[in-house]
Amino acid sequence: MENGYKTTALGIMSGTSLDGLDLCLTEFHFDGKWNFEIIHADCVEYDDDWRRKLASAHELSEEKLQQLHVEFGHFIGENVNSFLKRDSLAKPEIVCSHGHTIFHQPEKGITVQIGYGQTIANDTAITCVNDFRSLDVSLGGQGAPLVPIGDELLFSEFDACLNLGGFSNISFKEDGERRVSTFAQ
Repeated sequence: MENGYKTTALGIMSGTSLDGLDLCLTEFHFDGKWNFEIIHADCVEYDDDWRRKLASAHELSEEKLQQLHVEFGHFIGENVNSFLKRDSLAKPEIVCSHGHTIFHQPEKGITVQIGYGQTIANDTAITCVNDFRSLDVSLGGQGAPLVPIGDELLFSEFDACLNLGGFSNISFKEDGERRVSTFAQ
């Protein structure tokens, strides 16, 4: 990576607490090491209807779950547009959406996140990357593939980093390598 490289990304997260949709616009820059600056962040609180839909999504048929996948993608896209417009923010180069986890049993090779990335991209006219867990779980991981590399690149001065949530994880250095362990609450 060349010194002076900069990019902006909008990270989006919906946690199992069902409190809301977290949005964080960040500028990343490289000057021999990766650094970041949070430009703006917000949480869009879920109304009772969205809380109910997300909390009961694991009970849906495959067809209804796919419909909710697209509907939640529209919800995310609409909120990205509102976030950027309301706070007069420039469009980021990329939107990174974790989506909302419906099933997560990595020991069985199972994980499902909803919030269709193509719908988000269509609604925002911004490239969207999403579904971070599936490939990692299919390769035997815990479904937190960005945690060890992100922690190593951005917080390498710490031996361990703890992320508390419905699925908590800790990244730590062991034998010169960053590893991660995930725990469900």
